[in-house]
Amino acid sequence: MTLANRSVASLDDPIVVSGIGVVSPLGGDRESTWAGLLAGNRAGRWLSSHDWGSPRDWPNVRWSGNPAIIRQNARLPKEIADRVIRLGMLAAQEAWDDAKLADAALHPERMGCIVGTSKGGLHTFDAAMNRSDPAVDWQDGWPSSTASRLATMFNLRGPCVAPVAACATGVVAILRGVAAIESNECDLVLTGSADDSLHPGVLSSFQRLGVLARHPDPTKGCRPYDRDRTGFVVGAGAGCLVLERRSHAERRGVRWYAEIVGGRLATDPAGMTQLDSAGQALGRLIEMTCGESRPDHIQLHGTGTRLNDPAECRAVRQVFGPDSDGILHSSVKGALGHLLGAAGSVETALACLSLRDQVVPACANLDQVDPECMLPFVQYAAVKRPIRTVLKVSLGFGGHQAAILLRRPE
Repeated sequence: MTLANRSVASLDDPIVVSGIGVVSPLGGDRESTWAGLLAGNRAGRWLSSHDWGSPRDWPNVRWSGNPAIIRQNARLPKEIADRVIRLGMLAAQEAWDDAKLADAALHPERMGCIVGTSKGGLHTFDAAMNRSDPAVDWQDGWPSSTASRLATMFNLRGPCVAPVAACATGVVAILRGVAAIESNECDLVLTGSADDSLHPGVLSSFQRLGVLARHPDPTKGCRPYDRDRTGFVVGAGAGCLVLERRSHAERRGVRWYAEIVGGRLATDPAGMTQLDSAGQALGRLIEMTCGESRPDHIQLHGTGTRLNDPAECRAVRQVFGPDSDGILHSSVKGALGHLLGAAGSVETALACLSLRDQVVPACANLDQVDPECMLPFVQYAAVKRPIRTVLKVSLGFGGHQAAILLRRPE
């Protein structure tokens, strides 16, 4: 997937983000999440058996996590029990309403649904295996179920695709949505991702890999680029975006948050859980995504792991110089936690809000920058500043890499 060689027509009529929906550990909707992030709030708490819907306790194990916040007035079909689907529905409904699509006279065959996740409904599979409950639909545990349910919910009869690319899934889904419009398959695409991996199997696996944060305070566990970082804290959430061409949005009389002016996918073969330590593979991806553009803000992946944070910073310095002067850098995972398959879409949504409000959130829990991670980070408090372009970088275990370049509407 590349937007590097776009036609003159597509440059004159770019694909835009006209609707945004978010469910996160900081808030049950877009604006509460954004307000909490700018205020410096940090999600996180110690988990119990209640969080994974099982009566089983895990002795001698203590996991922290960032569960998603569900609004009390949330509209959810009672028959949908799967956590991932429910989060996806909430984010998708908010994005749909935000884009003013409820009464839009559009052709269903020209509307697509490209919504991914990293694993599917693990809790649904647990319920199906552990309880002989005919009400549990085990098919809702498939990774493609959220996309299928949303396509039915909104009568989207164009392509329905469910990308799976580990923690890069969200940005991959957005770029696949861009491609569906660029290729004239669709006039409009509902895209994004959802994830709820607060599950003993996932948490214990990450613990064995040594990538989970170890800190006595769950709100301070994830510390991207900090000298004392020890790993990430798993969270749950969903982010959905509505994509369409600018001319299409203008005809409908709606405004848009951002124009998508660049995007690339790549693979880093360095290892299952680590980046190329020199950052060369990621540096090439960033360079190809940005072309001649120099972003005003880079929203980094920033999980807080010992090896990958420095490699990401080396990649940025390779492309934009040793000091990356004039670029504000940040990561939101210190506040939100790592939403895994939902991270890329939620974080891209927040990057769009940075363009809307001309503000860069602080990198939470970044108290002392690791000398190997030196970049001009936003620390301690959000910064107001003119921002025309934002680069969003997203990385996933297994070598998945994605980047997207957003521009503020003129």
